[in-house]
Amino acid sequence: MIEDNKIIRGSGGGGQPQQPPPPTKEPDTLNSKQFASFLDLISEGEIEGSATASKEGITDKTSLAYIHAYLKDTFLNDTPVLKANASSTAPQPTDFNYQNVSFVPRFGTANQTKINGIESSSSITPVGVTVTKASPVVRQIQDDTVDRVKITITFPQLQKVTDSGDLLGSSVQLRISTQFNGGGFGIIIDDTITGRTPDAYQKDYSVTLNDTFTTADIKVERVTDDSTSNQVIDAFQWTSFAEIIDDANTYPNSAYNYLRLDSQQFSAIPRRKFRVRGIKVRIPGAGASGSGTPSVDAAGRIVYPDNYIFNNVMGAAVWCSCPAMILLDLLTTERYGFGTHISDADLDLFSFVTASKFANTLVDDGFGGLEARFSCNVNIQSSSEAFDLINELAGVMRCMPIWSTGSILLAQDSPKDPSFLFSLANISSDGFSYSGSSLKQRHSIISVSYFNMDTQEIDFEVFENTDLVNKIGSVVKKVKAFGCTSRGQALRLAKAIAFAEANESELVSFTTSMEGGLMVRPGAVIEINDPVRAGV
Repeated sequence: MIEDNKIIRGSGGGGQPQQPPPPTKEPDTLNSKQFASFLDLISEGEIEGSATASKEGITDKTSLAYIHAYLKDTFLNDTPVLKANASSTAPQPTDFNYQNVSFVPRFGTANQTKINGIESSSSITPVGVTVTKASPVVRQIQDDTVDRVKITITFPQLQKVTDSGDLLGSSVQLRISTQFNGGGFGIIIDDTITGRTPDAYQKDYSVTLNDTFTTADIKVERVTDDSTSNQVIDAFQWTSFAEIIDDANTYPNSAYNYLRLDSQQFSAIPRRKFRVRGIKVRIPGAGASGSGTPSVDAAGRIVYPDNYIFNNVMGAAVWCSCPAMILLDLLTTERYGFGTHISDADLDLFSFVTASKFANTLVDDGFGGLEARFSCNVNIQSSSEAFDLINELAGVMRCMPIWSTGSILLAQDSPKDPSFLFSLANISSDGFSYSGSSLKQRHSIISVSYFNMDTQEIDFEVFENTDLVNKIGSVVKKVKAFGCTSRGQALRLAKAIAFAEANESELVSFTTSMEGGLMVRPGAVIEINDPVRAGV
């Protein structure tokens, strides 16, 4: 007899059974959104518009590429909506610093159209009916002045519970249709809500109505089968609808922007800034004797053809940064300037063009490039004394407006030939009298403030006269450069002030005859022949 011994081994006897995994709970992915709309007045019109679009050569202002370029110039709390290095034609979703932004510009033309979506008035009507697949809900609009209807849909909850206790999301498809004057329904919105929410979730749909109708019927229907299980909660209601009449005002001659933002991205109303190229102004037209027609380059500088001869004819209005043409526009425009009192006939246009040529001459910017000698980029936001504003604009290009021989002309501090020689022979017996400025009136450091377009802040350019610092110490003069956005122009202004204090510190006065006085005017360069001063 053979005995077969089998050994049986085991472990864990008497232990607790393994616990099932905890139920899965998907996150709440559906949150009701609120939007804030802004209508920002930019300027009198007509303006050029987006600075970036102009630089990129995008001329179709109705194109999506232009809107994208303008969003690079739209700053919310100092951050651009679209990154500067993004493509304007095909930006990626990650290129946007803010999502769900709607933007519509107007440029201030006399015949511009209205912007749809700006509410003038609205009237809310409650519905409060659950929409089932078998029973779509229809409501009728009888007010033919209504432009659009905002439909509010509410899901009290949207989730499903599995047998193991998991809380998962669900999906519901719905449709919105319209018919006008009983002509048959047409689907205009087909949407699917997907996600999970344990509490109420609302979504608004905007329906634009036909321009002319007697009655408009709006139908909301459920496409997804109704839930027959208490484990799937996906019913929704048509909560209400708002009949909206849009603002029909086109705001002619006013440039403005419409901006609609998802308020979830902001804790408070955001600060809004727009980088624009402003009001279009007239520039000199085609020259005499076929001497060419001025144009404007990408930086706003007026480019005059060689040997250009102005024939007293102004050309079309374009955007430019020429201070002479900006001043001319301010003097002759009726809506925001002095045009009710001043016309072209009251101005010496030749002096304005001469000043413009000098202002638009290319000079070294001090940092390895070239730029216009004087440019003006200014946002005038409030009324001011005419005398002060005219002189500030003229001062940008070292000019002084004067009234002479029945017209206003610009006298400019620029290199020119002497217009008259004064000597002891054509002045009074009192001779020439000289006076100089005290050293205490001079400054060793000139600080010029200007607006830095890159940082969007006031910046400073400082010029230090080392020799004078050694003599009198650090004596600072602070100057605000009106309309200046160029670092190079601010530096040139600082150097010009320092040069004038060092080399134009002496004043000569004398009395001359009527004949001599008629030969010169303010801003002219004269010569003096003083034998006493010359040591003769």
